[in-house]
Amino acid sequence: MLVKIVNDAVDTFPYSVRKLKKENPNTSFPKEMPPEALAEWGVYRVETATKPTPAPSQTAVPDDSPALVDSVWTLGWTVRDWTAEELSRLARNARYDRDEKLSESDWTQMPDSPLDSTTKASWATYRTALRDVTEQSGFPTDITWPTAP
Repeated sequence: MLVKIVNDAVDTFPYSVRKLKKENPNTSFPKEMPPEALAEWGVYRVETATKPTPAPSQTAVPDDSPALVDSVWTLGWTVRDWTAEELSRLARNARYDRDEKLSESDWTQMPDSPLDSTTKASWATYRTALRDVTEQSGFPTDITWPTAP
């Protein structure tokens, strides 16, 4: 990932060698562009900072633009709360996953199921725990999924 810097500020991000060549059609460039050659054109490689681990009620999103950190252009992260739309999508996806698990275990509760009564009861408990997932305090960002018997 590259960035183009003009007057010590980000001009274009992301940037590419292809774009550099297109902007300078009358210039001959080497096949491989070492960092020193890129720097002559104000183009620098961008490192990505380590992604932070946010709280369950938050998410980490990459910054829009890199910043100069210890002489290295670095793309950082911003930790923010989930938006209502994102929470709605997460809840919808979690319900879909829950419904899939319920559907996959429907056979365990059928009258002709080959399971003995104890095992059938274990599956019934599991299925109840699946239905209760939406009642967990961390839902939909922090879910403890029950384990199938």
